[in-house]
Amino acid sequence: MSDKDLNEIQRDALQEIVNIGMGRAGAALAQLLGTFVTLSVPSSKLISVSELAQYLSEQNDGSTVVRQAFQSNISGEAIVIFGQDGYRELHELMGYEHDAEKMELEMLSDIASLLVGGCVQSVFEQLGCTLSFTAPTFLGLNTLVDTLQPTLQIRWEKALLLRVHFTLEHSGFVAQLVMLLPDDAIQSMKLALDEFLSSL
Repeated sequence: MSDKDLNEIQRDALQEIVNIGMGRAGAALAQLLGTFVTLSVPSSKLISVSELAQYLSEQNDGSTVVRQAFQSNISGEAIVIFGQDGYRELHELMGYEHDAEKMELEMLSDIASLLVGGCVQSVFEQLGCTLSFTAPTFLGLNTLVDTLQPTLQIRWEKALLLRVHFTLEHSGFVAQLVMLLPDDAIQSMKLALDEFLSSL
């Protein structure tokens, strides 16, 4: 096992913390849209830069991506990947015009902020961390890979990838929330989890 890997106890604790965060985000999204939101079981894995680029490329189906970096003693990237289906239902649920591109970006920005704020913020609050976020940026997946990869190759050897899917009942809409923690952040996360566990 790599020294960057979380041990079983740390991994279980992180999954429970993410479960609480995604539950808050899902409840906020359900309240905003007035519909039932289904959540996946959160997954996590340690990946290399090349594996990350491949993973992101595999998601490329015309998806829209919103990226926000976050900073604290644990810093990383929050990425929301929106599938291309289900926008019509979202427009109707949020009361936007179908053909208003500006409104669509505003709608996706609102949802991304809600998911990142609800889930990522909650995860780190439970660990006693206060985060600051950069402004959200809209990208295509290819652009995201091209933007991230040079930075990752310089700064990261491995990253911890945390992923949650949100889907809406009776809709093709799906959003995937991905948190990326680079090498230094993984070590800080392990320490934060150990402190969290010791406080129980």
